[in-house]
Amino acid sequence: MTTLASIDQTRACLAGALQAGEVWPAFQPLVRLRSRRIAGFEVLARWTSPVLGTVSPGVFIPLADGLGLLHELSLYLIREACTLARDWPGDFYLAFNLAPSQFLLPDLAEQIQATVTEAGFPMKRVQIEITENALFHDSQVARRSVDAIKRSGATLSLDDFGTGHSSLTRLQSLPFDEIKIDASFVRDLESDSGSLKIVTAVLGLGQSLGVHVIAEGIETDRQAKLLQHMGCTLGQGYLLGRPAPHAQALAQLARDGCHSGHDSPLDASPFQRLHQLETLYKDAPVGLCFLDTEMRIISANPKVIQYLGLERMELRGRSVKKLLNQPGSGSLLDALEQVRAGAELAPTEYLHKGTGSTFLVAHQRVCNELDEWLGISLVVIDITARVTAERVLQQSEEHFRRSIELGPNIAWAAGPDGAVDYMGPAFEWTPLHSAQERYERWCDRMDPQDRDRVHAEWLAHLPSRAPFKTEFRILWPDNSWRWVRSQAYPHLNEQGEVLRWYGVIMDISGERRLEHRVAELEQKMTQWGELHGL
Repeated sequence: MTTLASIDQTRACLAGALQAGEVWPAFQPLVRLRSRRIAGFEVLARWTSPVLGTVSPGVFIPLADGLGLLHELSLYLIREACTLARDWPGDFYLAFNLAPSQFLLPDLAEQIQATVTEAGFPMKRVQIEITENALFHDSQVARRSVDAIKRSGATLSLDDFGTGHSSLTRLQSLPFDEIKIDASFVRDLESDSGSLKIVTAVLGLGQSLGVHVIAEGIETDRQAKLLQHMGCTLGQGYLLGRPAPHAQALAQLARDGCHSGHDSPLDASPFQRLHQLETLYKDAPVGLCFLDTEMRIISANPKVIQYLGLERMELRGRSVKKLLNQPGSGSLLDALEQVRAGAELAPTEYLHKGTGSTFLVAHQRVCNELDEWLGISLVVIDITARVTAERVLQQSEEHFRRSIELGPNIAWAAGPDGAVDYMGPAFEWTPLHSAQERYERWCDRMDPQDRDRVHAEWLAHLPSRAPFKTEFRILWPDNSWRWVRSQAYPHLNEQGEVLRWYGVIMDISGERRLEHRVAELEQKMTQWGELHGL
């Protein structure tokens, strides 16, 4: 590796290096973060000297610039790279770095186009990378060069964004297709919230301007996933591929595949998200609210204002503790404090004393990509009608249950397979809490012969799906045997299949005694008639 001590020797060798073919293009992949397919390659100059060995670009590039060889080196690199890559599969692009001084050449675009065309590579798949320092040369010649390159069909990328002196006005006015986030910001992405905010801002800026954003210096999978989650579409770095000779680059292209198509960047910018969020808040059928880390309202939609019984007013910046400072609010405030401390809670049911309405409040702790707490998101649903309906239903169910308990009949139900899963309470017996216990008690008190007979009848009857009726004897709590009748009716679906059986048991002991008395009278009348010759 060449050191600064051999600069003079390097300068002497550099002049003949291009003619000798010692300088060669290295291809570093530019990758789609979602699919990990290759979208393009940045072409970097590498010099392998038979005298000096491998010479660092940090050494020979400045020397080439000082010797006036930098432009010749750039055109040589473009020619060699385009010639090598013209037959590779896919419609990837090749990106080339140009120095600020090169944009002052009046025929820069024409020379680049001629070199690319001579190599047989499509001009529309060439990208020229410009550093922010190049933009600092605010001359008409540089601007004409940029415009001419764009007219030639090539695309433009702003390299090392965030490290130079470019103004947003100049950035917006120049026809860039891509912005590259400097590796220094990506390197600290996982640990520094400041870098995270800068990267987020640059991504939002690029998306707002309608240009692709590519992150340089990606070295970990965590960095790649963070960038992808934040909306960054393209990445570059050692994780995705190092600069390599053309044979290795072609092998990686064959292995990973090429991203086909040149779709426009997805606008997921903060500007776009802001309007989406405002529309969502405005038109949402439920209340939406966001609290910052100090429990102050950042945003609240009209539904929240309506639910709180407030007139149209500005809630932003108001403390939720003061806003809910009324009887009955303690449970909700306690829940918010628990969420603030990191707890994950189920939605809270909250009765607002002022309006008499009941709300279901879902609260979720919101963190950024570094798991730093940002605030609490609230979703508020008015469940007053549901709570009222449930109360009425409970009252109806209680009334029905009491009526059944006081009635002379016992309700029962069974599944489609005939298994009894409900048996109503009998007021004569000591109450049991379980329907299964009540059913088992009935079975125990049935006449053993009747029990076996009824069970067999019931199972044999099930396939008919017709109403069922049977009679049997049971030992009553007063230790007398009584006759009861059990009837059941099937509940069918549209296909005629049984969903459930619903039945009732009634005491027919009086009916049986009456039948027995009638039978005795009929027998006596028959005997009397025979005695008198009738």
